[in-house]
Amino acid sequence: MTAQGEASPRVQDRYCEVAIVGGGLAGSVLAREIAETKDVILIERGGREQGPVDTACEEGQVSGLDYPLGLTRDFRLGGATSIWAGYCAEFDAGDFEERPGIPLSGWPFAAGTLAPFRQQAARIMNLSGVSFDPSVLLMDARNPLPFCPKGLVATSWRFGKPVLRLLEHWNWDQIEAGGAQLMTSTRVLEVIPAADKSGVDHLICLDGHGHRFRVFADTYVLAAGGLETARLLLSSDAPNGVSNSSGMVGRAFCEHPHFTAEEFVLEPDHPIAAWAERGTDRAGHDFAFCMGVPDERRAELGILNARAHVFRTPKMDMSETPRLGLFLEQAPDRQSRVSLSSKRDADGVPLLNLEWCLSELDKRTIHETYDYVSEMLEAAGAGRRVGPLKKEDITADRIMHSNHQLGTTRMSRDPASGVVDENCRSHELDNLYIIGGSVFPTVSWANPSYTLLQLTLRLAEHLKLQH
Repeated sequence: MTAQGEASPRVQDRYCEVAIVGGGLAGSVLAREIAETKDVILIERGGREQGPVDTACEEGQVSGLDYPLGLTRDFRLGGATSIWAGYCAEFDAGDFEERPGIPLSGWPFAAGTLAPFRQQAARIMNLSGVSFDPSVLLMDARNPLPFCPKGLVATSWRFGKPVLRLLEHWNWDQIEAGGAQLMTSTRVLEVIPAADKSGVDHLICLDGHGHRFRVFADTYVLAAGGLETARLLLSSDAPNGVSNSSGMVGRAFCEHPHFTAEEFVLEPDHPIAAWAERGTDRAGHDFAFCMGVPDERRAELGILNARAHVFRTPKMDMSETPRLGLFLEQAPDRQSRVSLSSKRDADGVPLLNLEWCLSELDKRTIHETYDYVSEMLEAAGAGRRVGPLKKEDITADRIMHSNHQLGTTRMSRDPASGVVDENCRSHELDNLYIIGGSVFPTVSWANPSYTLLQLTLRLAEHLKLQH
């Protein structure tokens, strides 16, 4: 900081091997992993001080389903790890496959491609193990949970101890000493392509004193989150944006919609009600269970991957009967998207507009999942249906968000249907990579952080091999 009244020094252009934009989970882990072998600059819009979330997170316009931009993001080192609840879950193997009736489904690789990075991801997340199989967790749990009713498939969440919060838990001075240069309170305003459009030439940045400068690198990685990464690409190199010949930048925005099944009442004394609480494994780490439709039945119904859980809201008393909730993957839909507003922020960058939409397949998944799960729970004596759930009952005011901003720069084999390839490299710009939940082609039922961390570690290995 400069003394009061003293003019701040103008920042000079910077040069490095790898410039990473965004210091959230993906960007921070990537910077730390490659700093031993690469000259890395990590550029973060926010600072490194703990405190309230920057009000700039609230900026933007929302159409379609309601979405609280300010409650779901954090512009600081560590990104949303400062505000997340710590839920770690594993994608199902089938989530990576192309599935009939689900448009744009299929990852460019199978689930096994990420398997070599499971252990390292679990260590970073402070997890006590990598198995998400409920039967494994129950073998010698200190505090077990009842097992799943007949006809339903149980799956697990695991929680780190402590829950990883990068801003609080990482030694950032040590990370800088390890070779990563941190540029905080610095915003990337624009990505400038080379004259021949074969790659990125430089970034235009704005420091905390309002001075502009450029960052030149051999390789550029955008890791600014599912909303801001799309916004940056769309607002650069007008009118079409950067790496957007396919028109897919910003499109196929996916969340994990949550729906409270008010039509089903749980029995407070049934063992399944205990699923509103957490179990404890032998290492003293928490876990929780949720339940879903068996794969074969889901394929017959032609629906997306979804789960049901038993929960109490933070405002509910522990004596109150828990509720039944559903949450699901969304089908990639070009109409659910991030675009640019005609309005601009204080730095002159167009505000984002988020139009979060549910497709008919999404709604049918809620309906069919509820029908199946409620029937199985009722048969087990776990509760009763107090009224039918009709498709017209699945209204916008009953849909809640899960703070997961996914799919806006999706990975694809075919450049016409995505933004990056299987290595997270732009289909168009040879030295541009993107990492974050925005590259997920489909999003499973599972919370994204554990899978994202594996994908980030895979990208780190790829970049280490680049000369």
